[in-house]
Amino acid sequence: IRPLYIKNIAINLVKRFPDQFKYNDFQHNKEKVAELSDVSSKLLRNRIAGYITRYLAVQNKGKTSPPISG
Repeated sequence: IRPLYIKNIAINLVKRFPDQFKYNDFQHNKEKVAELSDVSSKLLRNRIAGYITRYLAVQNKGKTSPPISG
């Protein structure tokens, strides 16, 4: 359970910069949140990055890769 403001910030960042975040790399997302936003608190940055990672993992889970023809 995350506060609504963390979810709103995270989803807005993902929509504005869809190619900047990775669904399986929290460290990368943490650096990108610091770079692309003006969040001054480490705790807030980490929570936003964590939510982005989780959000993208759930979004990516629904996508299936194309079948391998062989």
